[in-house]
Amino acid sequence: MADFTRILNQKLKGKKILLIGVKFYHFTDEIIAKLIHYGAEVTFRYERDTTIKFGLAKTFKPEFADVLQERHYRKVAAEAEGKNFDYMLVIRGYTMQPWFVEKIKADHPGIQTILYQWDSYTNWECDYRYLISSFDVVKTFDLKDAEELNLPYVPTYSSDEYADLPATETEFDIFYSGGYTDPRYEFLKQIISYSAANGLKLYAHLVMNQVSYIRGFLKNDKPDRSLLSFKNLTKEEYLDIFKRSNVIIDYTKDTQAGLTMRTLDVLAAGKKLLTNNKYITAEPFYNPAQVQLFDPANFSVDTDFVKGKELFPKQDFSIDKWLNNIF
Repeated sequence: MADFTRILNQKLKGKKILLIGVKFYHFTDEIIAKLIHYGAEVTFRYERDTTIKFGLAKTFKPEFADVLQERHYRKVAAEAEGKNFDYMLVIRGYTMQPWFVEKIKADHPGIQTILYQWDSYTNWECDYRYLISSFDVVKTFDLKDAEELNLPYVPTYSSDEYADLPATETEFDIFYSGGYTDPRYEFLKQIISYSAANGLKLYAHLVMNQVSYIRGFLKNDKPDRSLLSFKNLTKEEYLDIFKRSNVIIDYTKDTQAGLTMRTLDVLAAGKKLLTNNKYITAEPFYNPAQVQLFDPANFSVDTDFVKGKELFPKQDFSIDKWLNNIF
């Protein structure tokens, strides 16, 4: 793994960074911690209004939610005045408008504005194409977006602890986890049946919001409660199951070409991956002995692949490498 310490210290030490993004599990905290580690002064702001009022407006009166979001960005711009930022790094930038970027540029002469997308523009509420011309630098994790929009392709990153995982005797053949969607639930039922029929030991954890479950119950459209959890695995619980599993499943949206963080965690740890993301075969690190594709509509897998205990070289998808590619 490359050592980016010197170059990141040169790039970031003493720099003032306005970071705008979403609090996505622990990932944003890791970015902030790394930036501070390399000597940057970081001011973090949410990409969206996080009040209950906004949540209610979003559901019942979307046009008022747009007003609240506009106020949110005006507040962020006002709070940034006089701080002389060197960089503004925006991760996704939910409904951000060009006026906001221009305002930041005007208030902070010499600032470099960077937009990084870890969603495809084809996903719901994620179309950022209108913002591209406003930023100095725009990069994306999505291979299709990069090719279509002529943008630099920069995969996301893996948390440091995955690269640091020692070789461990595995207990589970397959580990599948994620948040509830109808397709993921149908896939869960399929993989449970397949594992039982083929003597595979599966650990599955699909999380559903309790409100959504009750709504389905009232509509007589509830999923099987015994297959679901209302509680996310903690970071420590997830890591423990991950290291005790031989193969990790990555279930990706069919509109997405970008590699998920789960995929990068698996590759960073030198483990084996089952994924439905066909675009992974275009990556230079792709190795069919380590990575195999599956069809969510008709799941099957080579049992020798699942049962085999091979370990693979750990790929470098560190946050350090990601930061070096971003700045």
